[in-house]
Amino acid sequence: MMKLILQVFFYSLISGVFLSCAIPNELYLLGCPIISFIAIIPYYLAIKKSPSYKVAFWCGFIQAITTHLISSYWLAFFKDYAIFTLGGSALATGLFGGYFGILAFLPYALNYKNKLSYFQSKKKFYQTISFKILYFCVIYVCYEYVKSSGFLGYPWGTISSTMYNFPIFMQIASITGTYGITFLTVFANLLLVEFYIYYTKKNNLEGSQKKSIFNDIKNPAITFLILFSLSMLYGVFQYYEKRNPVKSIRTLMVQHNLDPWNSMNDESNILKLQALTKQALFNNTEEKPQLIVWSEGALLRTFPGHMGMYNSFPEESPLIPFIQETGIPLITGGSYSEMISKSDGKSFTRYFNSTLLFNEQGELKGHYAKIHLVPFAELIPGIENPIVFKLLNKIANFSSGWTPGKQLTYFNIKANSLINSNKAYVRNINIDLPPLADNEAYVKISTPICFDDAFTDTMRPLYLNGSEVFYNVSDDSWSLTKSSEYQHFVIASYRAIEYRTTLVRTTNAGYTVVVDPAGKILGDLPLFEASTLIYDVPVFERKLTTYAIFGNWLPVVCIIFFFLVSITSVFSFSKTDFIKSEKHQKNKNLKSKK
Repeated sequence: MMKLILQVFFYSLISGVFLSCAIPNELYLLGCPIISFIAIIPYYLAIKKSPSYKVAFWCGFIQAITTHLISSYWLAFFKDYAIFTLGGSALATGLFGGYFGILAFLPYALNYKNKLSYFQSKKKFYQTISFKILYFCVIYVCYEYVKSSGFLGYPWGTISSTMYNFPIFMQIASITGTYGITFLTVFANLLLVEFYIYYTKKNNLEGSQKKSIFNDIKNPAITFLILFSLSMLYGVFQYYEKRNPVKSIRTLMVQHNLDPWNSMNDESNILKLQALTKQALFNNTEEKPQLIVWSEGALLRTFPGHMGMYNSFPEESPLIPFIQETGIPLITGGSYSEMISKSDGKSFTRYFNSTLLFNEQGELKGHYAKIHLVPFAELIPGIENPIVFKLLNKIANFSSGWTPGKQLTYFNIKANSLINSNKAYVRNINIDLPPLADNEAYVKISTPICFDDAFTDTMRPLYLNGSEVFYNVSDDSWSLTKSSEYQHFVIASYRAIEYRTTLVRTTNAGYTVVVDPAGKILGDLPLFEASTLIYDVPVFERKLTTYAIFGNWLPVVCIIFFFLVSITSVFSFSKTDFIKSEKHQKNKNLKSKK
C-alpha cells in the first residue's frame, strides 16, 4: 500500500513539473504546447490508482502546488510580501487542487471490484471509460475556473497559458473563453493514456471484452476528433481573417525600465520618462502621436491633492508644463485619493491604484481605479482593524493598502477616422468634447491596470459597456524574470481574442506590446530595456462575440454536469454495491497485510 501511495504521489509531482515546463518559462519564453498535451497524463494516472479519498486529496495538492511553485517562483521577488504572494498563494492553490483531487476520484471510489473491473463489458455508465474521461475533463475545467476567479483568483499555472505558440487553437476563446482550450487539451491527454493502457493489456482480454473496451474508448475519441477539427477550422478562419480597422490612434508607449523597489523615486522616474518621451518625439518624422502612455505607478504622488505641486516639480522639468509643451494627452499610472466622511463626523481617506488622463493643456480630466487588486499584497481583508494592521506591519512592513475601484471608467481620445463617414463609429461621446474634423473620430478606451487584464470578470464589463480598445498599464519589473513578463502577456492576450478587439500594454520593463484581435503581436519592445514605441493602434468595429455575450458559460455547464452526476450516482449506486465495496476493500487490506 505504501509503495502505491508513493507511486501516485510521484506521478502527481511529475505532472506538476511537466505542466510548469509547458507554461512560459526561461527556456520556452512563450510556452510549449506539445508538453501540455501529455502533462496531465501522470496526474490522471495518480487519481486512477489512488486507494482512497485522502490519497486523492494529496495527489491534487501535490500537482497543484508543484505547478505553482515552479511556474510562479518569481512571486518570491515581491519584496517583503513574498510570504503572501508566493507562500500564501501556493498554499491556497494546493488546497484548491486537493479538493478537486477528491472530486476527480469520485468515479474510482465507486468501483468496488478488482483491477479487471476496468475491462468488464457490462458496467454502469459511471464505470465506463467514456464517462471517466468526460468527468475528469469537467472537473479539471471546474478546478481552473475556481482557482482563476474571485478575490483569491490566480489565472496563472493554467493549461491555456501554454498555448501561445499554438495560436490557431487559441481562437476558440472567442466562443468558450480559455476553458474550451483546457477541456480539449485534458481530453487529448486522457485519450492518449487510455489507448496506451488498452493496447498494453488487450492480449489479456477475450474477444467480446476487447471489442467492448475498444468501443468504450473509441466513442470519446470520435467526439474529440470532431470537436478538435471544428476548433481548428474555426481557428484558421479567425486567425487568417483580414480585419479592416475603422479608426487608429497613433500612440507613443514609453517603457522606462526602473526597479520599483530600489532605484525609483518620483523625480528620477519623471525625468527619465520625459527624456524618453522627448527623444521619441524628436526622432519621429511622421505624424505626431495622438496619445502618450506611461506605465503603472509612473507618478508616486497622490492626485488630485498634489496637482498643484507638479506645476513646479520636478524642478528641472515640471510635469504639467512638460505635458503642455508636447500638446499631447497623457495617460499614466499613479494614485488617486478621496476623502470619505463618516456619520459620526470623522473622516478617512481612500487610496486607489489608478490611471490618470491629462489633456493637452495638462489638465487632469479623469481617473480609473484598479478593480481587481492583488490579494494579500495590494488588498488585505481586515486591514482597517488596528490589531490586524500592526500584525501585518510587523510581518511584512505593510504600511498601507489600496481600495478596489468600483466604477467602469472610459477615456475619449481623438483618433484618425479610416472610413468615409465617422459618424456611425462615434459612440457615447460627452457633449462637451471638441468638434471633430472630417478625418477624425473619437475612440472610447478603457485602461485596466496590471492584474486587471487577467480577469474576465473585470474586462468583460469594460468591453460590454463600450470599450473599443484595451490600454493596459503594468509594472511587473519587480519579478526580474522574463518568464513572469511573458506569462502575464500570454494570459492577457486572450482578452484580445475573447472580444476581438485590440489590446495595448505599456509596462515599466515588459512586455510592452500591441496585440490584434487574433492575438498576433503587431509591435513590441524588448524586455528590461528603456525604450519607446510609436504605433498606429488599429481600432476595429465592435462586434459581440459568443464569449462576450455569454461569458464563462462552459465552466457553468461543467458545474451543472458535476452536480447532476453527483446526484444520479448516489441513487444508482445501490446498497448492495456499498456492501460489496466494503467487503472488497477489507479483502484488499487483508491481502496487503499478508
